[in-house]
Amino acid sequence: MKKQEGGRQTYVFLAVMCLLVAVVAAAAFSRAKSLEKIVFREHLDDTAVTVDGSEYKFRDVAFYVAYQEMETQKQAKVYDLEHTGKYWNIHTNGSFLRVEAKSMAVQMAVHDVIFYDMAVKEDAALTEEERIYMENRKADFWSDLEEEGQKRLGIQEEELEEVFLRMALAQKEQQRYADAQGVDYREYNVNGDSYRELLKTHTYEINDALWDRLDFGKITVN
Repeated sequence: MKKQEGGRQTYVFLAVMCLLVAVVAAAAFSRAKSLEKIVFREHLDDTAVTVDGSEYKFRDVAFYVAYQEMETQKQAKVYDLEHTGKYWNIHTNGSFLRVEAKSMAVQMAVHDVIFYDMAVKEDAALTEEERIYMENRKADFWSDLEEEGQKRLGIQEEELEEVFLRMALAQKEQQRYADAQGVDYREYNVNGDSYRELLKTHTYEINDALWDRLDFGKITVN
């Protein structure tokens, strides 16, 4: 009788241990999957950020990703031309520079969406001179990105038309709004105190599940 009870206890113990091992393995696999880097161009139609209830895909914020990478890479080359990765991996203000650069990219996108929506409500429009300037900036950006960067980004040049229009109108509205508030234009830049207060009146949600897995610093640059 005791032998049977001992065998039953051993069986239960082994079953519990197997279950625990399975749970731990599943958790480890899930965590590894969540940390696995993604290929940006394969997620262009996934939601990147939601601002005031409107969803924006990764293709909608592709410009900001590429722009921030290119600007950071310029600084990295000044820091160490032969080993730019050193700059990207600098730890400052409690986080790595590449993480801060990635955060800045999405914050810039949110900023422009907010001011663009404000511009639409004001029936704002670009002058012919402003439109020409916008077109030139778009052409310069696409050229600076070069063929390899364009391929990695995954969007077509024509798709930038809407993005640059939104950005141009956002900048115009930022100037109008700053003037109306009697403050300097820069107060409503992404890091401006006045903008931070304005941001409190809006809602936005970043798709961290994918955004955190972007291999920032290696999407359009080497």
